[in-house]
Amino acid sequence: MIQLFFQLNFEILFVLLLFGLVIGKTRKTAISNFSRKSSGFLILDFFNLVGIPVHELGHLVFGLLFGYHIDKICFYRTTKKSLHCGGTLGFVKMHHKKNTFFQKLQANIGQFFIGIGPLLSGPAIIFVTARLLPHSIRTLPNTFHMGSEIFLKSLQQLKGSDIIFLLVFLYLLIGISLNLELSREDLHLAFQGLFFLEILFFLFSALAVLFHWNPETGIHVLFRWNLIISCIGIISSLFTNLISFL
Repeated sequence: MIQLFFQLNFEILFVLLLFGLVIGKTRKTAISNFSRKSSGFLILDFFNLVGIPVHELGHLVFGLLFGYHIDKICFYRTTKKSLHCGGTLGFVKMHHKKNTFFQKLQANIGQFFIGIGPLLSGPAIIFVTARLLPHSIRTLPNTFHMGSEIFLKSLQQLKGSDIIFLLVFLYLLIGISLNLELSREDLHLAFQGLFFLEILFFLFSALAVLFHWNPETGIHVLFRWNLIISCIGIISSLFTNLISFL
């Protein structure tokens, strides 16, 4: 039971928070570098146009799932405008009634998922979008493993419409990945509900042992998926930082 409890914490919780912090740090450096250039904000705004709404959607969806009442939503601000508003590119303001024990428990647990919502909504949208791509594009990663010649040949065989789909998907992938970071407010909200999440992990581990469940396969799938998306986010952030120095 203890082993499963620590596995849940490391492969799901720790990975999400760690990569969220790393992506956030690299992105802040890029914004600082771009702010010194006249056209730098245009590059950030181009990718934020899709990334920020998805980020805020993660907060909104989990807020609604845990019974929060939405007060005000801002899905997008330009980078220059956000600097004059405390650096906030978007926000979701909400509150929860805590009249009963269940409402208090629901609100407290919900805080964690609302805080890390962007780390869950972003990969989910990328996954759904990838599944909707034409077959010729979805098979490209497999041809890459077969060698560079086969991969380049597969690229040359793509139709004009396939190339458009590929470029749009890459734009979505980079834009969403760049905005997977957790702000200071997101982390504060997540840590407020962390204690209650640990209780859930402990209860789940105990029930898994009691009823002989084997959730390790599902945990490994979530771990690999989080790792892939987080690595894409970090690579995109580092690439953006590289551009910002040019």
